[in-house]
Order: sequence, then C-alpha cells, then structure tokens
Amino acid sequence: MIVKDHLVAGKTWLWVENVTQPTITVYSPTGKNAGVAVVVFPGGGFVGLAIDLEGTEVCDWLTSRGITCVLLKYRAPSPPYDWHCDCRPNHGLNKSTLALEDAQRTMGLVRLHAADWHIDPRKVGVIGFSAGGYLVAEISTDFAHRLYQPIDAADKESCRPDFAVAVYPGHLWTGAKHMD
Repeated sequence: MIVKDHLVAGKTWLWVENVTQPTITVYSPTGKNAGVAVVVFPGGGFVGLAIDLEGTEVCDWLTSRGITCVLLKYRAPSPPYDWHCDCRPNHGLNKSTLALEDAQRTMGLVRLHAADWHIDPRKVGVIGFSAGGYLVAEISTDFAHRLYQPIDAADKESCRPDFAVAVYPGHLWTGAKHMD
C-alpha cells in the first residue's frame, strides 16, 4: 500500500498495488438499514486501486444513508505492467478477466450472506469508478455463467446486479476506427 504524497481535496490518499488475492470488506449501516447492498469497485487502471477515494469514502457515505456496502479489492497487477495479464479488459476476446471473476464471486457471496448482513438479495447493485466502472459494465452484461469453476453455494447464487452505476468508466474503447 502506498500513500500518495500529492493531495486530493486537501488529503493524502491510498493507492493499493500488487493485489494478487481478492478480499471483501463489509460496511454495515449504523442507523436505519434500507436492506440494500452495493458492491464497490474502486478504479486504478487494472494496475492498482484507489482504495479510499473510490472505495472506503464511498462506503462511508452510502452506509450513512442506510445502505450496506461491500468493498471489493479485486486482483490487479503492479508495474512494470504485464500487458498479457488476465486482469485487464479483454475487449471481446472471449477471455475471462480475473477482476470479473472476483466481481462474480463477490455478488454470489453477498446474496448467500444476505440474511446475515440484513439485506434483500433482490436489491444488490454495483458501483465502480474508472476501471471499476468498466467492471460494472462487464458484470452487468456478462453474468449468465461463472467464468471459473464453482467453489461452493455462493456460486449457485445469481451474479447479476439489480442496479448498476458506472462512474467515468474507463477502458471501454475497443480499438475500432472512428466512423465519419
């Protein structure tokens, strides 16, 4: 983890690199619980994660409004970049990305634990920023089957988001030439 030395909104910020093991952190509302959950995908160009600016701060804001948040620290390589890494967007190459696998698994886990976390399994959405916004678009359109071998009961749950918010999504360009 690296604390960036330049300020954003007057504060230093955390950048997480070399994420090789995905993790989730559940943030529960402290007051009224709306029964809604949002999985948060921070941005970082699939090479790291802006874990607080586009992660913990979003969770703090949403939980203050009664929404349970699940912050996903998805797999992302560290520089020097391996441009053939399975973590980056595949742009239609029909190849799984590790980040999408992590997102699918997280959605299943959220639904499996819905009763424990006091949420409605039919009210689970996603929000992502930049590369995380790309991941929002990816999971919103690629949910029909798991891209990995099922592990347990969580993988029998739907990984389709009930709602999705892609904030300044990145990596959506496919390399197609501009049509005049």
